Amino acid sequence: MYCSSCGSLISEGQSFCPNCGAPVSQPAPQPAVQVQQPQPSVQPVVQAQPSAQPIAQPVAQPVSPQPAAASPARVKKSKGFAIAGFILGLETLPISWVIFVNILSIFTGLAGVILSIIGLTRKNGALKVLAIIGLITSFVGMVYSILSWATFWSHDVYEFMEPVFELLY
Repeated sequence: MYCSSCGSLISEGQSFCPNCGAPVSQPAPQPAVQVQQPQPSVQPVVQAQPSAQPIAQPVAQPVSPQPAAASPARVKKSKGFAIAGFILGLETLPISWVIFVNILSIFTGLAGVILSIIGLTRKNGALKVLAIIGLITSFVGMVYSILSWATFWSHDVYEFMEPVFELLY
């Protein structure tokens, strides 16, 4: 049986989906499907007899078995947003510590925050934890990068690095 909320496989006897936690509605018991062998149908055949009463004789005709009802197609939900937000969050933290490269972590952090929020809104159950971790790490890395850039380009840092800048320019 499949969950009507997220489409995950649910074993018999469970009352809640192990993936999303939705309550499982127990289906009405269905009769067991039996494969029927073709059985001949009986049709009367009239033969000419000396008596006035016609006699019916069975004639065998094969009956094709009816196909079994197909199970409903399982809807596959996308789980990529939570995973992508988690990966971008993990990528944002180390990049935010490298000066001049950490400008990239502002953009990867922003993308990680957006994808993690989308991953949180989806009914992915177990992947919500990854989306939360991705959201936190993306946000922390992005804020650290912004603060380090603001600190680096502040007036005090500029005065400290002024001899280096004069050599470069």
